[in-house]
Amino acid sequence: MHDHEKSAMNFESMDNEKHLNEVNILPENVYHSYLGEYFLGQTDLISFGGGYNGWGGLVNPPDSKVNIFLNAYTISNYSNEALTTEAWISNILPGSGKTSANFAAGNQAIIPPPMPKIKIKNASFISGKPSGGTNAFLRRVEPITTLTKHDFQGMFIIPPGSSFSLFFLSPGKRQVHARVAFGWWEEKV
Repeated sequence: MHDHEKSAMNFESMDNEKHLNEVNILPENVYHSYLGEYFLGQTDLISFGGGYNGWGGLVNPPDSKVNIFLNAYTISNYSNEALTTEAWISNILPGSGKTSANFAAGNQAIIPPPMPKIKIKNASFISGKPSGGTNAFLRRVEPITTLTKHDFQGMFIIPPGSSFSLFFLSPGKRQVHARVAFGWWEEKV
């Protein structure tokens, strides 16, 4: 730059400004874990068959004051036959469901560990199907397999009073068993 160009511009001293020495770029889920907002958890064993269905899901209570950002789910099929599950969003699930105590904060360095606002619930041997909401997709889970779907990066956002659930269709006369696990973070509304 020439001297006449410099004199026409107003340069301020940058000597007093703070300069970053290091920049870390964290994936969204790692950032929320650091903040104490990321959680992992699983349902109890879900049993179904003989014409009866089952489900497992993340249920966001109406008074939670948080949105759920789904990052991952797994479906473990403990049976010797393939299972079919439907993913439902914002639906009314049949049966009352049992609340699971199997969850943890991703960041265990925070004492005491943060507690999630949402509930992991499941139901076994129920009649009927979900009502309302959206049947988002269908998954087939092969025998004695765990299907893992992860790194959604929060693309499913579940507001208070809503849910994300995996609904298991009865495979016929035989009784079968499955378990569902989730990874999610919560942000205040």
